[in-house]
Amino acid sequence: MSLSEKKKQELFDFYSENGFQQSTEQIVKKLNICHKTFFNRYGNKANSIEIAWSHWQDLCKEKWQNILENCNHSIEELTMTMYQIYQSRLEAPYYYKYTRDYRKYLDNNSVFYQFIYSALEKGKKCFHIQENLDLEAYTPFLLNNLFLFGNEQEPSPQVMRFILYPALTERGLDLFFETPFA
Repeated sequence: MSLSEKKKQELFDFYSENGFQQSTEQIVKKLNICHKTFFNRYGNKANSIEIAWSHWQDLCKEKWQNILENCNHSIEELTMTMYQIYQSRLEAPYYYKYTRDYRKYLDNNSVFYQFIYSALEKGKKCFHIQENLDLEAYTPFLLNNLFLFGNEQEPSPQVMRFILYPALTERGLDLFFETPFA
């Protein structure tokens, strides 16, 4: 049986406020449900975390799609996605940490992987990204750098340029310097 959006949102909100270290006892008390309902609804605590994390991914995807619709070119889309990843660290720190600690950003189905890959793919088609760039290898490289390198601070223009430089064509580099992140 599929969970309603309301139930997913309640679980998401609980973990957003309290983190993932809470006991099942604390979770059921806060959600005002009994243990049996919790286990029937979510299976177990680990599964409830995955449900909440997936819901967060859906929320990010919806938000990011709205933002990226206004981008002028693939490099702006790529840098905006990188910035949104940074913003997610501030807006949803428990989810961001969970994503980083379990390296879930490398999952091909994660919103992080999909949006970065898509922007790089668009960039290739527009000759902003090197045509011989292996997207299957570069996407994890870029994501690992975003999540693991300079983890405690906003990515500086130098860091963004360092991460993107191997992928950009001359035109792509020019476009990067036109973005607010350069």
